[in-house]
Amino acid sequence: MSKIHVCVIGYGAAGRLHERLLSGLGCSVSVVDPAPVVVPSGTQVLTRPADMHRSRPVDVWSVCSPTATHVKTVAAVLAVDPAARLLVEKPVCRSWELSELTSLLARHPLARVLVMDQYSQARAVSLLGSARQEFAPGSALRAVRVGFGKDRRDDIAAGRFVDHDHGVFGYEWPHMLALLRGVLPAESYARYLRSVPDPDEGALRVATDPELTSTAAHEIATVDGVAVELYSTIVGPQATGQVPVPPWFDRSHCAGESRHRYVEVITGAVRFGLDLDPVTLPNGTRLPLNTHRLVIEGPGLRREWLIHDSPMDNALRRSLDVLLTDPGPPGPDLNTASRIGRLAEAVGSARHPSPMTAPSAAPSARL
Repeated sequence: MSKIHVCVIGYGAAGRLHERLLSGLGCSVSVVDPAPVVVPSGTQVLTRPADMHRSRPVDVWSVCSPTATHVKTVAAVLAVDPAARLLVEKPVCRSWELSELTSLLARHPLARVLVMDQYSQARAVSLLGSARQEFAPGSALRAVRVGFGKDRRDDIAAGRFVDHDHGVFGYEWPHMLALLRGVLPAESYARYLRSVPDPDEGALRVATDPELTSTAAHEIATVDGVAVELYSTIVGPQATGQVPVPPWFDRSHCAGESRHRYVEVITGAVRFGLDLDPVTLPNGTRLPLNTHRLVIEGPGLRREWLIHDSPMDNALRRSLDVLLTDPGPPGPDLNTASRIGRLAEAVGSARHPSPMTAPSAAPSARL
């Protein structure tokens, strides 16, 4: 049987990661990028999707170009491959382009699109759910808190992606929403998505920045009696003056590591704390790549597990299976893009045309 051919569009940081992991999964990988900063060794590189389509059949297109080009890139693929299978990196598009993307997909009913959602496939999240059933059976869910921090300033200075459209909400927030969705009941999560946080009432605090749009945000909500908090920073603790780091997002043991990904769930009297890779132990020891830690604490109770798992590998495997198996996915999940757009608008940090003046097409890109 021939290998699955995946064409990665955009060879930046995300594209290089997709190319490496997909190759490791046994796929035949090629690249479309008009001007790659790094030229992959031993991999076919062409300028446009049309060139690749004429060169060899593509089973799955992996869209890793900048968010502002996603709609245009999907349109370029569908123009040459109307029944294309596409995996699109998050965010799927800018919030004001959702109607354009929906219309585009409606005109190509044979196409199948998935949005990359790696944390929905994390084994550690699944084990967290099982642990809740074992150690707090029948207890009410009281709180869900998700925090993602990373100092991205060196990456940004080196020319890596800057989200001027959504600010801090365009980086880790889609991942955090995926983790929140994995804990909240489906009806509660849907109700949360429809809510609009009020910055004037302290429900949403954002650290604004003239160059990066926004650098940190802390959202506080109550959904069906469950306390929900989301916090993220892209400048490490430097945003503390404008948006204090919440006490539950304790990074005191992470010396020398700017990244921290944490989920806390309170069910009854039991606290479940999940540190996602990278994990640093209280003594400063850094655990191996793709190792996660789940800690459970309650009255007379303490358990701790280390979990080795690659959510990215899981998500890529599942995406290929779903895209290449009939009838395929029902359609892309656009709720996350809509949510982060509303959050950016709520604090006035979104830099995009108003609905009355928004262009009908995404900015041009050389694809």
